[in-house]
Amino acid sequence: MQHRRIVKRGPVVVATNEDGTMDPESTSSQGLFLADTRYLSRFQICLNGELPVLLGSTEEALFQTSILQTCPELDGVPARGVGILQRNSIEESSVRIEIDVVNWALKSIELELSIEVEADFFDSFEARGVRRLKRGTSMPVTSKPGSIRLEYVGLDEVTRITHIDVTPNMDRFQDDRMYFPIKLELGERQAVVLEIRLIEQAPHNVSLQPSPSINGPPTPPWFDSCTTLRTSNATVNAILQRSKDDLESLMLEFDGVWLPAAGLPRFAVPFGRDSIITSLETLVWNHRLARDTLRFLAQRQGKEENPWNYEQPGKILHEMHTGELARLKEVPFGLFYGSVDSTPLFLVLGGEYIRWTNDMVLYRELEPNFEAAWKWIDEYGDMDGSGYVQYKAHTPPKVSSAALTVGLFNQGWKDSATAVMYSDGTMCTDHPVSLSEVQGELYRALILWSGVFAAMPASEGKAQRAAELAERAERLRLRFNAEFWMPEKRYYAMALDGSHRQVDSITSNPANCLWARLIDDDKAEAVVETIMSEPMLSSWGVRTMARTEKAYNPLSYHDGSVWPFENGLIATGLKKYGFVKETQDLFDALLDASLYFEYRRWPEVYTGVSRQTGGVLARQPDASRPQAWSAGLIFLLVQNVLGISSNPFSNRVDVTPALPSCLDEIVAENMSIADSKLSLRLVREGGRVLMDIVDNPDSLELVVHPATRNREHAERHGTAVSG
Repeated sequence: MQHRRIVKRGPVVVATNEDGTMDPESTSSQGLFLADTRYLSRFQICLNGELPVLLGSTEEALFQTSILQTCPELDGVPARGVGILQRNSIEESSVRIEIDVVNWALKSIELELSIEVEADFFDSFEARGVRRLKRGTSMPVTSKPGSIRLEYVGLDEVTRITHIDVTPNMDRFQDDRMYFPIKLELGERQAVVLEIRLIEQAPHNVSLQPSPSINGPPTPPWFDSCTTLRTSNATVNAILQRSKDDLESLMLEFDGVWLPAAGLPRFAVPFGRDSIITSLETLVWNHRLARDTLRFLAQRQGKEENPWNYEQPGKILHEMHTGELARLKEVPFGLFYGSVDSTPLFLVLGGEYIRWTNDMVLYRELEPNFEAAWKWIDEYGDMDGSGYVQYKAHTPPKVSSAALTVGLFNQGWKDSATAVMYSDGTMCTDHPVSLSEVQGELYRALILWSGVFAAMPASEGKAQRAAELAERAERLRLRFNAEFWMPEKRYYAMALDGSHRQVDSITSNPANCLWARLIDDDKAEAVVETIMSEPMLSSWGVRTMARTEKAYNPLSYHDGSVWPFENGLIATGLKKYGFVKETQDLFDALLDASLYFEYRRWPEVYTGVSRQTGGVLARQPDASRPQAWSAGLIFLLVQNVLGISSNPFSNRVDVTPALPSCLDEIVAENMSIADSKLSLRLVREGGRVLMDIVDNPDSLELVVHPATRNREHAERHGTAVSG
């Protein structure tokens, strides 16, 4: 399997093989995409009709890939007698491909460079295999010596154009190939440059909204004013920089509102769950991502019952597409609401954001949306009166002869078909399903908003609502711990099926409830023992399913693989329960895993194999990279180390610091907490951790807590405060 080279800027994605080629037969995700449309499906350079020989390539630079190749033996040119440096860069208004040919042959040479280009203008769903009853019209290619034009008129009346300007002029254009004569003296070089403009044109009566903005800056104006984070560990610093760059490349703008696309190359569009979790991960770094994500999702909150796209009043978006198939409603994914957890997670993010910022302006703006989300949980999420949030699969109705009846059988974050399995290896088909982690998210939302309402000024009149949410959270906690607990396995069921039977496979789902603080204290140690030992723990993180389960497959999407973001949530939960060593062990495992991946970039998911079964760690074959919540992970891990926790409408900041063994120092400068700034430094000195308050201009009250469950250890190895 060749490495992919993928770069993105705004809604433009360039995805190639490692050698810079685009081959639609090789993989559906290759090509030059603008939002949901592929504007270039084939790209191949040749010298005298022969393919170059790859020497190396990189996508480390932001918005750019570089590929270095040479030639095989050609007529009159020895092998390796020519160097070819290809740079693909996404500019503000075009994609620039520069091919630099240099003579290394120790003599003058003459060559013919050819560049093959094709554009199928496939919708992203077509590229992934969806077959349509009818397509639009592909217009004949038009060419001039200095340009070619590829054009498609869709059934949605939108004309999509790939216009390529070339320098120098072509010798000829024939059979989808541009030809350029190359004559080079010893050591000379010649550049061929392609400037590719991607154009959408629509009649006056056809709107292109809500497509992401094409023109304008590639990143939000606040991106460089975030918290500055640095550590004593070069690998951690490299991951911080890589993750910041990846988040920058993933950003999309919709009328001044910014949020990250889910992941590349297949999911370069907004996903509700992914944007929410990424925003939660990065609160210590910047609040603006959370604010914009809340606004974006509130603007697209469900308004009516529509089984075609799973929409319901108050429900939060799962994913959004703007391509031809979505516009024509040939697929239900224009605005698609098929996730059970996006709505409780929306409430979690709202509560966390208010807790960090005290932003009453945004609260009042989005209060109707928060209330609609609570109403959805009561009227639609709880399908049987149990108090749980549940989902039930259904087959969407056909809305036209061309429409596909596409839905999701499983609707948690583990949404593959085999994600919810009994321990006997059979699939759970008895719906509605109550996933353990979704109940954790609901509990977290209840606790957060109870605290937010209780802390609001009395004039807001929220005291009674705070008490009601706290009481409801307690009822949920009692019922969950009674009905999901499996005493014989000393662990929780991953779910309850439609008959309220336990789905009894040992999986990571209940471990997410540590983050939500839903696990009873007297059961936490048993849970931690399970997840932090084989068969749940691989050498590089907690698996999604235990190795001993019949459905286990370390190469699967959700049945034995390792998801970095989930491990970050688990590590946060471990810290909340005082399992400091286990938290640090997981940090070390994730850090070790990063060394196996290019640029220290965690992919979306990697295999669940252990070091003892080959010692090779690889990404899962279908994994996105970069991926938003994997890019956000390092910021959550840093917040976990710092142990920063703000309190709504209060000057108090709780700090529970704990340096892992891989760090001797960490500095966080210019953290935003409400309207205040705070800079802290943690450093290890003589077996203790010293917390230095570098800057606290608004005199925030910092209250330091021991991170360990062991009081004697806390007294001997606790945190001293200076500043």
